[in-house]
Parts: sequence; structure tokens; C-alpha cells
Amino acid sequence: MAEEIKSRVNTEGVVIGVVIMVLGATIMLDRAGIVHMYGQFVFWPFVLMTIGLIKLSRPRQDGRREGGWWLFLGSWLLLNDIGVLQFRTSWPLILIAVGTTIVWNAVYPPAPGARRKAE
Repeated sequence: MAEEIKSRVNTEGVVIGVVIMVLGATIMLDRAGIVHMYGQFVFWPFVLMTIGLIKLSRPRQDGRREGGWWLFLGSWLLLNDIGVLQFRTSWPLILIAVGTTIVWNAVYPPAPGARRKAE
């Protein structure tokens, strides 16, 4: 039973999830004024961008690549942090990205049965 669970665990997913949780907790503590990391931690979106680049560099079993959302989100947050964009005026970029994803998946759908092979 333990071997079956180990074979189903997605190690990459666990690591990425833990990194995101730690990042979120750190940012929350910084925003609450409990710790002061803002000056030292301005470029934290690079973590998300790195995850996106790693995921883009590894194609899935069906040949498709993922990681674009990680890269987009990290880039958007970085540009907001350094003052190039502002959240209140740049949030429509998320709508554009969602629409682009929907169109991309409609034009280039996954091969039939590709998900079953991956699982």
C-alpha cells in the first residue's frame, strides 16, 4: 500500500506547492508588518517565473508544454512590484491571458486519449 502511494506522489507538484505556501506565508507576514522582507524580497516573482520556465522546458507525455501561466503570473507580479504596471489598471491582462488560453486549447486541442496515457 505504501509503495502504491509513493508511486502516485508527484514530487514536482509537492515541491512547487510547498514553495508557493512558504512564499504566500512570507508575503502575508510582510504585509501584516510581522516581518519586514519587502526591501530584501522585491524580486520574489522570479520564483514563479523560474517554475514556469522549468515546466516549459519539460514537455508532457502528449507533447504539449505547460508553465505559461506560471511565467505570465510571475512576470505580471514583477512588473507590478517594480512599478511598471499597477494592479488596478493591469488586471485586464489576466482576462486577455485567460481568453488566449481558451483560444489556444480550441485551436490545438490535446490528442484524444492523451490524458489517459499520462494518468
